[in-house]
Amino acid sequence: MRELDPLVSEFQHLKAKPREAEALTTLRKIASLVKPIMRQRGWRVGTLAEFYPERSLLGININRGEKICLRLRYPSDDKQFLPLDQVLDTMLHELCHIVHGPHNQKFNALWNQLRDEHMQLSLKGYTGEGFLSEGKRLGGQRIPMHEARRLARNAAEKRRTLTAGSGRKLGGTPILRGTDMRQVIADAAQRRITVTKGCASGTSEGQELADEASKNGFKTKAEEEDANERAIIQAYIDLIQEEEKEQYGNSYIPPSANLPAGPRSSLSPPPVPQHTKPKPDTTAQPKPSNTTLVDLTEDSNSDPESWACPICTLVNPATFLCCDACASERPQPARPSTSAERSVKRARTEPQSSTSGISRKPRDKAVQALLSLEKKTPDKPLGWVCHSCGAFMETKWWTCSACGTMKQSS
Repeated sequence: MRELDPLVSEFQHLKAKPREAEALTTLRKIASLVKPIMRQRGWRVGTLAEFYPERSLLGININRGEKICLRLRYPSDDKQFLPLDQVLDTMLHELCHIVHGPHNQKFNALWNQLRDEHMQLSLKGYTGEGFLSEGKRLGGQRIPMHEARRLARNAAEKRRTLTAGSGRKLGGTPILRGTDMRQVIADAAQRRITVTKGCASGTSEGQELADEASKNGFKTKAEEEDANERAIIQAYIDLIQEEEKEQYGNSYIPPSANLPAGPRSSLSPPPVPQHTKPKPDTTAQPKPSNTTLVDLTEDSNSDPESWACPICTLVNPATFLCCDACASERPQPARPSTSAERSVKRARTEPQSSTSGISRKPRDKAVQALLSLEKKTPDKPLGWVCHSCGAFMETKWWTCSACGTMKQSS
């Protein structure tokens, strides 16, 4: 049932390079993975080409999607291919240039939205070209839309069941135990900077590189799409939009040709659901009108009972007894302060009343006396060691259970 025009018209790979058949397969794979993202926005790419510039450039978008060039091989070795997820991230970056030219705030918002959609597709088992997680391609008679949605939901549920409790997300590199989470975040930020610097879109050099790739490349016309493939793609799009609508609520905007960033078009974070918002404190004092400085060096954690792993610095929930990333044992909590210490601290922090004539000095003296008495009191021992046989006994026992010898002191 080949009856629909493809979203990518043709592919162009470097036939003179080694492993040229694998290069064409990689281009087809990249195109298939971004089809749902392109379809709901009405985007089309004329030619998806491979190029191999001398500099460490990663991608080019010519004339808003007329031609997109991607680097598939390492700059130092044209026999080795870059990881597929890195090439795919570059493809998502170049797709953003169909709408936005400069790398501004709107461009980054759209790039973030495309990244999230690709991650959701991976989590739901979409592998491209109408394939489901079992790797079987649909064919034969045309399937109705409700059957396509059922198949997509089944694949998503199966993928969720298989990956439950695994501690990793599909579509990316797993985080190994003992990995520094801050280093992982820093590497992701560096990867983003590398892709942005490796983009030659909108430059004269980019146009020259695209022309050179056309001279040395071998063109392959893309096959027409199958009606069943389009139904499966639309089913996955519906699943993603349902989840985003639950997240954003009534403010959700589905991605389209006019608003490609979808819910990120307003450049604002998703709203917090009503049932999770903290109740306003009516007794709190009004905040001062002047602007105060905030210390950004301190860790802001919404859960005060959570704890940070001393090995990998991952913040874990209060119910975890070991780190979820490196499996290090949870550190022992600090010794709670005694009642006398809390009384002293409260007495020091409470402001002196300007309206009351009662002096707080007698109260402070009493608290200090209690604190000094508590410090002088020796800690009660947990037990005693028999001087005859060396057995350890608890404090409540007066005689040794092993030899019957009475303890020497009470």
